[in-house]
Amino acid sequence: MSVDERKHFYYNLLQYWYGVIKKYKPELIIFPIVPHSVYNYLIYELARLLGIKTIMFEDSWVSDRALLYTDFRKGSDDLHNNIEKNQGKNFSIKDLSPDLQEYFKLYTDKHKDATPLYMKEWRKKYSIINSFLLKTKIVIKSISDFSIFKKAPLYFFKYFRENIKKEYASVQIEPDYNQKFIYVPLNYQPERTSSPQGDMFVDQILMIETLSASIPDNWIIYVKEHPTQWLLTGLNFTSCRYKGYYKRIAKLKNVRLVPIKTDTYTLINKAQAVATVTGTAGWEAILRSRPAIIFGYPWYRDCPGIFRVDDTESCKDAIKEIKLGFVINQQQIINYLKSFDDSTIHGYIAPGIKKNTKLTKEESEENITKAIINQIRKYRKYY
Repeated sequence: MSVDERKHFYYNLLQYWYGVIKKYKPELIIFPIVPHSVYNYLIYELARLLGIKTIMFEDSWVSDRALLYTDFRKGSDDLHNNIEKNQGKNFSIKDLSPDLQEYFKLYTDKHKDATPLYMKEWRKKYSIINSFLLKTKIVIKSISDFSIFKKAPLYFFKYFRENIKKEYASVQIEPDYNQKFIYVPLNYQPERTSSPQGDMFVDQILMIETLSASIPDNWIIYVKEHPTQWLLTGLNFTSCRYKGYYKRIAKLKNVRLVPIKTDTYTLINKAQAVATVTGTAGWEAILRSRPAIIFGYPWYRDCPGIFRVDDTESCKDAIKEIKLGFVINQQQIINYLKSFDDSTIHGYIAPGIKKNTKLTKEESEENITKAIINQIRKYRKYY
């Protein structure tokens, strides 16, 4: 679509949903997750503009726990209230629920593989064997419908010309762990975690430029592509990873791209800090006593040890504090997890979490429904 077509598409959506909302006058709009598709994000912003209450959820992927938001930029009201209520108290690991005790022990042990469940599922889905079987099915189908004669030349042309993997390989270097560095794992895109939860830093190059302008001259920024970014698109360049994308990153001052297979936990453990839009690596860094610089609105934004930045000045301030020896206080992390424990719902939106919980689908639905009803009661009480 051309720019003009995109504008008119937006205007048509705006007219339609504004009309629907004005006609039916809802008191409340419920979103299953943070709105991020074009139409439901537009509904969310119209609701904000018109003063209509909203409810949405975010899976934390910490056990089976989800957070309820009324405004995804603000975060969880219950979590904020519990953090304030628990100020001045020091909890122990034993004060946490069993699932959080197990989670904390796993993710704070630097010798254990704490790869998130969703990453394990992606790796399984796109394993060498499964990829081979999928390609075999495609070849058989292409032979049966005679499309093989069209597809084969296109594939080989794409394989031998410049492609996304070749461009990345042309600028990657092995990391030097003797250097002081900030680790930047890129978010998978397009996805809710960067649009809209990354705000303007949906442009991840802007994030890296901000970091590059903020670090000391003798520090390096190691950037690593998300391990699933190429699984769906193969060799193709996309609107999120266009031709020249990685070369543009590599040209930035003190910025290096490292091979995609570089172990993320080694990078976290050796880094002075981890910087991300909303990535899980920021949360993993905190649990492993590494500071995290956050540019977006992840669910863990309220955890101590997080530096939330939105421009070069705030980024410089964060790095200055880190350089002066900022230390993660694990007691504060436990205190945060206690507040998180008291604020979260045992329920899930993402189907993949079913493999990480003993909850039945019906129990999950019941817990989420109760959370919605309780929030409606709060709205009616206070508004």
